[in-house]
Amino acid sequence: MLQNTCGELRTSVLGFGCGSVLGRVGRGASLRAMNAAWDAGITLFDTARSYGFGEAEAVLGEFLRGKRQQAIVATKFGIAPQSLSAHKRAAVPMVRAAMQAPGFRNLLHRRRSQPATLGQFSPAGLRASLEESLRQLGTDRVDLLFLHEATASSMLQQDLMAELDLLVRAGKVLRAGLYAGVDVIAEGLATGPAPLSAMQFGVNPFDPVVGGFRNLNRRGMLMIANHPFASEQRVVRTGAVLAAMSADETVPAELRARLRDLDWQAVLEAILGMALSGTGVHALVFSMMRADHLRANCRAVESSRFTSPDLALMREHMLSAPPVAS
Repeated sequence: MLQNTCGELRTSVLGFGCGSVLGRVGRGASLRAMNAAWDAGITLFDTARSYGFGEAEAVLGEFLRGKRQQAIVATKFGIAPQSLSAHKRAAVPMVRAAMQAPGFRNLLHRRRSQPATLGQFSPAGLRASLEESLRQLGTDRVDLLFLHEATASSMLQQDLMAELDLLVRAGKVLRAGLYAGVDVIAEGLATGPAPLSAMQFGVNPFDPVVGGFRNLNRRGMLMIANHPFASEQRVVRTGAVLAAMSADETVPAELRARLRDLDWQAVLEAILGMALSGTGVHALVFSMMRADHLRANCRAVESSRFTSPDLALMREHMLSAPPVAS
């Protein structure tokens, strides 16, 4: 797996997202997926205090035994885990099975389109959350700690920023940062306080804000992107733009040839390539629970048919594509 370096951190360019661990996916399948990712050279594992009803970190900690020194571990705080009664906990396996039903993806997309829960931050909450994360992960430090669904106002909380700085100085956190919407990330890159040295955000080739992050990142922050697919609608729209490029005579002939007869692997190479090439993004994190998906993702970043100029031109066409009617 390709690697990227930012300051003292060296990470795989693909990261394993733990958002499905003990939610959509059970413990055994999660551990198998983590091991498959590790065997493929993936060293970045991204979790949160709220994932898996508060228990995903423990599964990751179990997986990391004997591997911790070679892994990059990211977690988040600010959104409390949802607590489950005994009856609801017993129903979780049945809910996981229901998630595989054909109509569930559309329902999930409708839920995701609702406003995100915003993080709740305080110095005391930060200390308590981090100590619990360290306990669950079985480690004495995390490499990356993000304010989960941060707002611009969180950067103005001087006591919170001071606490983050203390945790970094104490060695419990290597880098602290924001997990937030792109407008907040842009503000954090431009004017964020000194304790912030990492950013995580959703990457969207149709969003001009993301394209400006590389120039805004004058302090050398670690940049992690997530949700490269986001929705079936965006993937379809991306494929449509690429198909149109294949018939556009203003596009270089070599690229038009590569875009003809698009299959899923070519679309995948374009989506992941546009997120990683020329954007200043160091790593791309998302769920990779299926072995065939993992293999396809690794091939897409390690042996893409598209060059850096190809991907830059694709981004230009994405940005100039007509908006989708709501």
